[in-house]
Amino acid sequence: MELLQPILTVERELSSVDQLLHNGKPTTKEDYTSLFQQTQDILSQSLFDRISFKKAFNAFADNIYYSDPDQANLYLGGGAIPKTSQSIAYLVRNDVLTGVEDMRAEVQYLLKELAKKNDGETVSVSEGGVDLEEIFRLSRTANGGMIKYLELVPPKELEAGRARFSQ
Repeated sequence: MELLQPILTVERELSSVDQLLHNGKPTTKEDYTSLFQQTQDILSQSLFDRISFKKAFNAFADNIYYSDPDQANLYLGGGAIPKTSQSIAYLVRNDVLTGVEDMRAEVQYLLKELAKKNDGETVSVSEGGVDLEEIFRLSRTANGGMIKYLELVPPKELEAGRARFSQ
């Protein structure tokens, strides 16, 4: 259950990004800048760094799919073959990670575009304004990937993890 905590933290933070993006009603350059800086702050956490992200997900996935605890992590040394469910988990994990990395890049791009605007200027979400469709799509993709990943977790373990870490 301890190994699930970082994954549930990723889920919570990605959900926060999605809520932030969809609940904000920015109109000015400052509003948009604040929104994207908050998004960037969340996505810049160390848990979203490629190596940390993969380690957290692998530590969990490598252990939950083996009924024999002596086999857990054995394949990392070349001694066992990952099960199909592990391979699916790795693919979904990589999709989520790609979504996070793409969101980071999109936020940086949007912040650069906003820097070209005048302070206090009303910014439209249209031609010549700020296009939010890509960041919305990336957020949906990353959050959808988290849903798919957590569907692979044994239900009782997921329920216990949510109960423990939501406190």
